[in-house]
Amino acid sequence: MTNQPINEILVYSRNTCNGALAFETAVATNGTGSILSGSNGDGVDLPAPIDDPLASTGSIITASDCLLAVNAGSDDISTFHIVSPAEIELVDTYSSDGDFPVSLAEREGMFHLSLECIYLSCYRVHVPNSLIVCVPCYPIGLVYVLNAGENGSMQGFHLTPETCELTPIDQDPIELDQGNVTPSDPAFFPASPAQIGFTPEGNIVVTIKVNGGGQNFPSGEGSLNVYSINPENGTTTNEFLTQTNVNGTSGSSVPFSFDFDDKGNLLLVEAFGASGGGPGHPNAGAVSVNADIDSAPMDVTADNTTQTTSCWIIYNPKNSCVYTTNNGGSSISAFLLKKKKKKVELELIDAVAATLNNPLDMALSHDYKYLYALASGHH
Repeated sequence: MTNQPINEILVYSRNTCNGALAFETAVATNGTGSILSGSNGDGVDLPAPIDDPLASTGSIITASDCLLAVNAGSDDISTFHIVSPAEIELVDTYSSDGDFPVSLAEREGMFHLSLECIYLSCYRVHVPNSLIVCVPCYPIGLVYVLNAGENGSMQGFHLTPETCELTPIDQDPIELDQGNVTPSDPAFFPASPAQIGFTPEGNIVVTIKVNGGGQNFPSGEGSLNVYSINPENGTTTNEFLTQTNVNGTSGSSVPFSFDFDDKGNLLLVEAFGASGGGPGHPNAGAVSVNADIDSAPMDVTADNTTQTTSCWIIYNPKNSCVYTTNNGGSSISAFLLKKKKKKVELELIDAVAATLNNPLDMALSHDYKYLYALASGHH
């Protein structure tokens, strides 16, 4: 995604034999991109994050045969139908019901089109000549968008997978209670919320780098927010929030992105989570493994990347390896997640498993053979 004033999705084909990518086309989202602020309005003025303008992960996701992307400048979401591995078609744009959307998450198959679909493999459609046509029933997906602007918020939608259309859930946006954020839109990038996702049990997780919008930056507390979801309609409120503070030695450790292992443990990367670290400290990236994320999150094991600004993380279930991209260190770190009966251990295998100029987010191929990393410093 270009995140330019005319936002576009860049489509690449992939050679399944050797993993090589080839550019195919660019498809407009009918929305606009934007960039977060480097000022907290209270004396801290940092360069705007040109290399990572949304300071987030999950700004573009796939769900079944659909692709969804945020448009931070126009405050909306674009949905596309994936026609083939190298072709997508724009379906529509939908308001994010907030300011400056930065992250998306989808929970597959929580709901159905009708009660009949729950019991039958098809539903009946009457057509001329009294024929009955059986049409496959598609489970309705649940999508949530995370907005970083103003007070911070999130909103839910139902996704119809065969049409890639979104329908807003009947609820008001869920405020993140960031406080009196200045500037409010765009927000201060070292403090803004970074990712929204679903736990294996179907609840929502949000990482907030520094609560309060960064008014007391570089001090302040980051947090891991878990919202219980109503399984009947996908709604939630702040009454169902469990918030766990995530801190370094001298202020927020800047919790950024997360992934889950195959046991349901949450793997959290913190840009400045190492002992003695804090916002701006070099070589202070860290990864923690958190159990019982849906009830009482508990840090069970952790290790340091020994790299600077470790912000993105991905887990490979095929080999139990965990990778982080370290933007300030221009590197990728590799960990091994060891599982011993009911105990797990995280071991740093290689602090610099690969070098890449200012790497950002990552993705794994469906067969888990290839790891792809986006590098903002390469042109």
